[in-house]
Amino acid sequence: MREGEFKITMHRGWENQVLSTLEAGALVAEVTGELRDMAVRDAPRARNVKTNWNQIKRNISAFVEKDVRGYYGNVILENNERVRHALLQEYGWTDKGGRRHPGKRYLREVLLKARIE
Repeated sequence: MREGEFKITMHRGWENQVLSTLEAGALVAEVTGELRDMAVRDAPRARNVKTNWNQIKRNISAFVEKDVRGYYGNVILENNERVRHALLQEYGWTDKGGRRHPGKRYLREVLLKARIE
């Protein structure tokens, strides 16, 4: 081969080998952290100034794990079972009076902003 050229050979299962490397794990952790930060930044907030333990932004967390296919990251909403309003804010709800409240779709917007074209 000439200088500046390279040859790439792909074997069956090459994705799993690449995604199992430490570099891929670091990249997944970085992107997952960025998604979590964007979700916290875009989460709906109350008008009051004080911060409560059950605010949506305080209950968004991220983790990275590895399985046989490689590293993957998850952004978790409200791991605490006593706090269950983030998904209502996302998808909307119907109150006791029968009025429909539309969702804010903030999580969907975070994923749309972060997607790779």
